[in-house]
Amino acid sequence: MTRLLTILLFAVVALSVLALIDCLRTDRSRVRSFPRAAWAAIILLIPVSGAVVWFLGGRAAAAPAGVAAARRPMGPDDDPVFLRQLTEQLRRR
Repeated sequence: MTRLLTILLFAVVALSVLALIDCLRTDRSRVRSFPRAAWAAIILLIPVSGAVVWFLGGRAAAAPAGVAAARRPMGPDDDPVFLRQLTEQLRRR
Protein backbone atom coordinates (compact mmCIF):
# COMPACT_ATOMS: atom_id res chain seq x y z
CA MET A 1 0.00 0.00 0.00
CA THR A 2 2.86 2.36 0.80
CA ARG A 3 4.41 1.76 -2.61
CA LEU A 4 1.16 2.58 -4.36
CA LEU A 5 0.81 5.83 -2.42
CA THR A 6 4.43 6.70 -3.23
CA ILE A 7 3.84 6.07 -6.93
CA LEU A 8 0.64 8.14 -6.89
CA LEU A 9 2.40 10.97 -5.06
CA PHE A 10 5.21 10.88 -7.62
CA ALA A 11 2.67 10.94 -10.48
CA VAL A 12 0.85 13.94 -8.99
CA VAL A 13 4.08 15.84 -8.48
CA ALA A 14 5.32 14.99 -11.98
CA LEU A 15 2.03 16.08 -13.56
CA SER A 16 2.05 19.34 -11.63
CA VAL A 17 5.67 20.07 -12.52
CA LEU A 18 5.06 19.33 -16.21
CA ALA A 19 1.97 21.55 -16.26
CA LEU A 20 3.80 24.36 -14.46
CA ILE A 21 6.78 24.20 -16.83
CA ASP A 22 4.45 24.12 -19.83
CA CYS A 23 2.49 27.08 -18.46
CA LEU A 24 5.61 29.16 -17.89
CA ARG A 25 7.11 28.30 -21.30
CA THR A 26 3.95 28.82 -23.34
CA ASP A 27 3.94 31.98 -25.44
CA ARG A 28 1.87 34.72 -23.84
CA SER A 29 -0.37 34.97 -26.90
CA ARG A 30 -1.45 31.32 -26.51
CA VAL A 31 -2.48 31.56 -22.82
CA ARG A 32 -6.28 31.68 -22.51
CA SER A 33 -8.79 32.77 -19.86
CA PHE A 34 -6.40 33.92 -17.11
CA PRO A 35 -2.97 35.55 -16.89
CA ARG A 36 -0.02 33.19 -16.70
CA ALA A 37 0.55 33.89 -12.99
CA ALA A 38 -3.04 32.91 -12.20
CA TRP A 39 -2.62 29.66 -14.15
CA ALA A 40 0.59 28.91 -12.25
CA ALA A 41 -1.22 29.48 -8.94
CA ILE A 42 -4.11 27.23 -10.03
CA ILE A 43 -1.69 24.46 -11.03
CA LEU A 44 0.15 24.68 -7.71
CA LEU A 45 -2.89 25.06 -5.43
CA ILE A 46 -5.08 22.42 -7.09
CA PRO A 47 -2.49 19.81 -8.11
CA VAL A 48 -4.29 17.28 -10.32
CA SER A 49 -7.34 19.27 -11.41
CA GLY A 50 -5.33 22.43 -12.05
CA ALA A 51 -2.88 20.61 -14.31
CA VAL A 52 -5.65 18.85 -16.22
CA VAL A 53 -7.59 22.09 -16.70
CA TRP A 54 -4.39 23.80 -17.92
CA PHE A 55 -3.71 21.11 -20.50
CA LEU A 56 -7.34 21.02 -21.69
CA GLY A 57 -8.28 24.68 -21.69
CA GLY A 58 -5.50 26.97 -20.57
CA ARG A 59 -3.57 27.22 -23.80
CA ALA A 60 -4.73 27.76 -27.32
CA ALA A 61 -4.00 25.11 -29.90
CA ALA A 62 -0.88 25.56 -31.97
CA ALA A 63 -1.28 26.71 -35.55
CA PRO A 64 -1.28 23.97 -38.20
CA ALA A 65 2.13 23.08 -39.60
CA GLY A 66 1.52 24.75 -42.96
CA VAL A 67 0.43 28.03 -41.36
CA ALA A 68 3.39 28.15 -39.00
CA ALA A 69 5.81 27.43 -41.81
CA ALA A 70 4.31 30.21 -43.92
CA ARG A 71 4.85 32.78 -41.15
CA ARG A 72 8.38 31.65 -40.44
CA PRO A 73 11.04 33.92 -41.97
CA MET A 74 12.56 32.41 -45.06
CA GLY A 75 16.24 32.34 -45.90
CA PRO A 76 17.35 34.39 -48.89
CA ASP A 77 17.84 31.31 -51.05
CA ASP A 78 14.25 30.18 -50.30
CA ASP A 79 12.69 33.50 -51.32
CA PRO A 80 11.79 33.54 -55.04
CA VAL A 81 11.53 37.34 -55.12
CA PHE A 82 15.05 37.72 -53.72
CA LEU A 83 16.43 35.18 -56.19
CA ARG A 84 14.74 36.97 -59.10
CA GLN A 85 16.18 40.32 -57.99
CA LEU A 86 19.62 38.78 -57.58
CA THR A 87 19.46 37.29 -61.08
CA GLU A 88 18.45 40.66 -62.54
CA GLN A 89 21.31 42.42 -60.74
CA LEU A 90 23.82 39.89 -62.07
CA ARG A 91 22.52 40.30 -65.63
CA ARG A 92 22.89 44.09 -65.45
CA ARG A 93 26.61 43.82 -64.68
